[in-house]
Amino acid sequence: MKRLLIIFAVLLAALSCSDIGDVQGGGANPLDDCVLPSVVKAGEEALVQWNGFTGQARIWMVSEDGKEHEVTIEVLTDSGIMFVVPADLPAGTYVIMMEQDGRKELGTVEVLAADMPVTGLKLPSGAVTGEELVIEGIGFEDGCSVMLVDADGNEYPVAASITVSGISAVLPDELAKGSYALYLVQDGVLWLLSDSFTVHRGTLMKSLARIDLYTPYLNSSELKLSWEISHEDPVTLTLSQFLVEGEEQTLQAYDLYVCDADGVFKLEHDGFESSNDIEMSYTRDAEGIVTLSDVLIYGKSKTTAFAWTYDADGNLTEIASSAGSFRSLGYEAGNLTTFRNVGFIYNDPQLVNNPSAPDVVWAYMTMMEPNDPFVYFPYLLGWYRKASVNLPDVLRLPSPMGSGTEDHPLAYTFDEDGYVVKMEWGTSSIEFIFL
Repeated sequence: MKRLLIIFAVLLAALSCSDIGDVQGGGANPLDDCVLPSVVKAGEEALVQWNGFTGQARIWMVSEDGKEHEVTIEVLTDSGIMFVVPADLPAGTYVIMMEQDGRKELGTVEVLAADMPVTGLKLPSGAVTGEELVIEGIGFEDGCSVMLVDADGNEYPVAASITVSGISAVLPDELAKGSYALYLVQDGVLWLLSDSFTVHRGTLMKSLARIDLYTPYLNSSELKLSWEISHEDPVTLTLSQFLVEGEEQTLQAYDLYVCDADGVFKLEHDGFESSNDIEMSYTRDAEGIVTLSDVLIYGKSKTTAFAWTYDADGNLTEIASSAGSFRSLGYEAGNLTTFRNVGFIYNDPQLVNNPSAPDVVWAYMTMMEPNDPFVYFPYLLGWYRKASVNLPDVLRLPSPMGSGTEDHPLAYTFDEDGYVVKMEWGTSSIEFIFL
């Protein structure tokens, strides 16, 4: 009501002005006295004042490339028009055109992009066909939907359902895998949610069966550390060390750990020196997410408990112990960027992690902690909440010279389902084997 009273007052003020033709004289252009706003926001109202509108007036907004957008007129008098700027109008400069006894140009206006109607937006980097896609946020309305658009401009609308925290949708099975633009369709307007949303084919949830680390060793040989995981009951972990020379590899030693009903892994086969034997147990919540690692660190006589802390988004923020050093983790846009003195750089937005795949950043941390790798063993079984959205393309390490840092490019090999099967940096690599 207040807005309508203001509009009415403005229009009455305009009506009280002298006739434009009387003011300017018969030779002047009467449109010179047309008053437009200098800046408007898409989705909001704009007022054009002029003493000469008729009931047949129509309004268009014309973009710099000549595309016309007819607008909805809310109020029309002979001295003013209130219209709604289309919410999906891209930001830019537009010419206001009027249809009234011929087409007339009223002037130009700068349009700012509309505000996204949904706040607190959280969505995954991709989804699997046939599986539920959950998008969290406040502001979704009944009847909204999502639309995927491929690189050729083909549109694929998908119905959505309102949930307690946002909306959910199921991607159709016939959708091809690849990168799409993802839009929210609400009130007839398309809102871009992601310009690089990855669709994966099939109902996939592969289990990590083994991780192999290859790193240079003596002379021209390689050291291979292999972590083999059995997800059967009981869960087992086999840690093996191989010497690799050319095509041949020789088993040096291995340990076999078996998990009991209390989450304690007991050593059943001792292939390494007894001083390297590890005691480890893990506490998990009702969802199976680890909350505590209790591990015997190399060189210690008693186990050390490390609490796992997650933020509201499900990102692991800290692995800490009152008796040991802290392992703080830093995230940006859902990607793990820092861990202790190691940094991960994300320059390529096309390197999207498969949403049901393990986090290769975690794999690196697990394998690179020679003194206490079993603190992070829950990663190998997927007992954590959330993987990084993207894949880093640069590994930043402290310089071996003792000052500054060194950047190492990361390269990846993928399988047909978009899972990373190999991550390489320099002369080292990690390979992932899935069930």
